Amino acid sequence: MPSSSGSSRRSRRRRSKNANKGGWFGKIVKWLAFTGVLVGLLVAIGVGYLYYTISPTLPDVQQLREVQLQMPLRIFTADGDLIAEYGEKRREPVMISEVPDSLKNSIIAAEDQHFYSHPGVAWQGLVRAAIFLVKTGRKGPGGSTITMQVARNFFLTNERTYDRKIREIFLSFKIENELEKDEILELYINKIYLGNRSYGFAAASKVYYGKKISELELVESAMLAGLPKAPSRYNPIVNPERALLRRDYVLGRLLDLDMITQSDYDLAKAQPVTAKPHYATPEAEAHYVGEMARSRVQQLFGQNWANAGYNVYTTIRSDDQKAANAALRDALYDYERRHGYTGPIDTLDAETLADIEARNERLKALGDPGDIQPAAVIAVDASSATVVTEENSEYVIPFEDVEWARERLNIDKRGDEIESVDQVLAVGDVIALQIKEDGTVRFVQEPGVEGAFIAIEPTSGKITALVGGYDYYRSKFNRVTQARRQPGSTFKPFIYSAALSAGDTAATIYNDAPVVFHDDALEGEWRPSNYSGRFFGPTRLREALVKSRNLVSVRVLREIGIPYTVEYSQRFGFKAENLPPDLSLSLGSAAVSPLEMSSAFSIFANGGYRVPAHFIDRVQDPRGNVLYVAPKVVFCDGCDPAVGNPLDAEMGSETGEATTGAATADDASLAVLRNEDATATESAAASIELKKVLLDAVDAPRVIDERNAFIMTSIMKEVVQRGTARRAGEALQRQDLAGKTGTTNNQLDAWFVGYNPKVVASAWIGSDGLDPLGRGEAGGVAALPMWTSFIQRTVVGSPQIEAPVPEGIKIVRIDRKSGEPAAGENTIMEMFMEDNMPDEEEIERLEEAEIKAQQGEAVVVTKTRKEKAKEVESLF
Repeated sequence: MPSSSGSSRRSRRRRSKNANKGGWFGKIVKWLAFTGVLVGLLVAIGVGYLYYTISPTLPDVQQLREVQLQMPLRIFTADGDLIAEYGEKRREPVMISEVPDSLKNSIIAAEDQHFYSHPGVAWQGLVRAAIFLVKTGRKGPGGSTITMQVARNFFLTNERTYDRKIREIFLSFKIENELEKDEILELYINKIYLGNRSYGFAAASKVYYGKKISELELVESAMLAGLPKAPSRYNPIVNPERALLRRDYVLGRLLDLDMITQSDYDLAKAQPVTAKPHYATPEAEAHYVGEMARSRVQQLFGQNWANAGYNVYTTIRSDDQKAANAALRDALYDYERRHGYTGPIDTLDAETLADIEARNERLKALGDPGDIQPAAVIAVDASSATVVTEENSEYVIPFEDVEWARERLNIDKRGDEIESVDQVLAVGDVIALQIKEDGTVRFVQEPGVEGAFIAIEPTSGKITALVGGYDYYRSKFNRVTQARRQPGSTFKPFIYSAALSAGDTAATIYNDAPVVFHDDALEGEWRPSNYSGRFFGPTRLREALVKSRNLVSVRVLREIGIPYTVEYSQRFGFKAENLPPDLSLSLGSAAVSPLEMSSAFSIFANGGYRVPAHFIDRVQDPRGNVLYVAPKVVFCDGCDPAVGNPLDAEMGSETGEATTGAATADDASLAVLRNEDATATESAAASIELKKVLLDAVDAPRVIDERNAFIMTSIMKEVVQRGTARRAGEALQRQDLAGKTGTTNNQLDAWFVGYNPKVVASAWIGSDGLDPLGRGEAGGVAALPMWTSFIQRTVVGSPQIEAPVPEGIKIVRIDRKSGEPAAGENTIMEMFMEDNMPDEEEIERLEEAEIKAQQGEAVVVTKTRKEKAKEVESLF
């Protein structure tokens, strides 16, 4: 039996052993605690050192408030309709208040569920990234909050280095300290790349769904919120299956976070992928104007034009532009119809015709220039043909719409009359259909000739409509501003205006008779003739212009002198180098553009002032700040016409002339604007307000006498009412329209330029290759219908405008044939300037005789001093 003392010793040893164990454990705990504190202290010191080392090098977060995001250049009409968008990045910055809750919640659920509670860095994510690093030895995903993504996207690069990550963390703390949470989320929503060249969720909502961001539904918000992780992999257009999985993941996260209900989740998850491309579609077809504006903005603001987010508002009116497009194309189609059918665009065999997919592919490959669509004939008989387009829309073409399609043998000769539709069309033929606004169609053919149209407001110079050709994508050559063609008889008004200024009157007589000129400048003998080939003898100046008598124009130019006329014509804006100094100028051998013709006729329309044409109203930055605004045009009677006008620079950029603008950026600002905005620092710098030369007003100098302009307008009104443009007068039934037709030799060009006090419009048709338009294609046939159609849609229905008779004009009754003051039958009223009146004594005698005759008194005819002098002279 063991002794009690031994038992006690063993107990003491156990207690001693346990005590030793407890001591060591305590020591270990104390050591670990000390080490933890030491490590924590060292970590804190290290972090503090890093912060104070890195902090001074971190960018200024306040720059985010002024950040200039890369945005495309957008061109608009005066009504705010989109004309064009230029630039590599689609972006539409929005305010956080415009973002629906469904999208904000989806972004937070997918990217950063603790966004509203963390200080910029989520430790949970960093721990996951650290564990991944320990396990694999590689840098892994995780750890990036929305704030950190903002820091990276605006200030840093995407390189995966520890240095960049540390800077990103510290910068995130700084951002959180200086910006509100919603400000940070707004930056993220506007900056992040979401595929298909869309940057920011507002742009993505337009690209994928064709909606404003405020219109997004839950299922669409979830789809977009899933894109930042991998925009290409989860692109719903390219990879709908993967995108669907990602969308459903986001919906699941929303449900887990109690941001949506179970029923919301079930309903959204059952929805298919509905995303499809919705690119910015122009609301106004004005491609030539879009390119003009792009070129001018680049000239004004430098190489950063494509991504600085400028919004350019032009002077183009949407309705006027639509009317101009339709007028030009209808005129070209009608021209083609007058000259016969050149045959089908293509022919489809029976196998292709029966295979709908193959048929549509062939039709799509043919393109759709202008407003036409290719259509295949699928059935035909004597009275009609049935055709189908690539959209599988079927139309019936009746005989009346095919009757024009006689075979074109040459430009002046067509084949036999058409008696049945199947004489022209066969099953498998592909023809061109013009799709009209009302849904009706017309059988046409793509025109081989070209056209141009421009409308200007004569008192302001604003271009309200401009079409540089049949189809911009067929030919980008702008015939309104860049083509120089002979104007033919449309130039005659400037010759006649010069004659009035030189002392002639509208009643001055010139002989319309054959004449032969020997002129070395005209390569020897020249025998001008009238368009009709007939001669009409002594003709008053007014009547000569109304009827467009060529021989009178030649005699007028010879009478007043070529040098004087060339100098006088420059008052209308024509360049001397484009005005041949010979008698052919009387018949329109100058080289002019439709733009120049409209600007020149504006002088008649506004009473004698040269107003610079322009097409840009204002330029704004993305925040709505106005960087440039077109100055107001002010009529000036005492200004020197020779002084250059700053607004001329706008059209000078189109015509290739080296000119300065009404707004020019200083060199320092241009240098800044040429920088990309890869970082917020550069972006903020790019938004510095430019120093500009902005003019409140520019002068429009008087270049011709107001009375001269009034008399010329009165003559050209008669051109519309009873002259070469009478078809327009008959169609429009207005008394305030004036204008002049023009045709060049061999029908190379057909013109009409017409106006009233509110609008001046030029219409031109011709061939780029200088091929004849064909017999009978005069200005009144080819170009006039284009102008008439435009006026019908834009002017008819508005009140007629009659300009008041200027002071210094007298109206006198004259003889129709002699142009001399007369009374009684065969007389008309004519306008004269007070300082260029007929024999006043004769006028008084005739007026007195007319009054007495009206009162029934006997009229005693006495001779005037002029008549007595002639009688005395005859005696000797």
